[in-house]
Amino acid sequence: MRAGLGLGIAAGLVISPITVAIASPPPQAVVTQFYQWLVQHQDQSRQQLRQQQHHFTPELYQQLTAAFRKQPQDGAWLDFDPFSFTQVSTLGMQVRKVTPSTTDPRSADVDIDVIAGLRGRRGTPVPIKVIMKKTGDRWQIDNLVYMSTWDNLRCILREINR
Repeated sequence: MRAGLGLGIAAGLVISPITVAIASPPPQAVVTQFYQWLVQHQDQSRQQLRQQQHHFTPELYQQLTAAFRKQPQDGAWLDFDPFSFTQVSTLGMQVRKVTPSTTDPRSADVDIDVIAGLRGRRGTPVPIKVIMKKTGDRWQIDNLVYMSTWDNLRCILREINR
């Protein structure tokens, strides 16, 4: 009797449809995951960015990789870390605020402080606004706005890649 009961329950589980919603990580989790990777791969981040391609919109990823190939002899090149807007190491990151767009449910801003400085020393917070876009079921980084100057990464990359 127990074997039959077990089989009946198992058959019921197989026949019953189970719906599970697969939630993509929220925008702040995507940003946090990327910066955790960046801190760990500081010296190889430009060469290994492909590992993080899924965190970027295709357009931004294409612009970044094109700019990373540029050298000083090309006349324009990316001579700073685009993820910290500095020429020193990224030591960490803190999310300050997440603001969903009021006009587009597939857009959100993640305000962060990137902690940048020399390794082995205390860093300085650099405020950056990460513009996120939802493509399909995945949030991706679409642009960075450097709050100290209001420059943004896409515009800088467009100039470099001309």
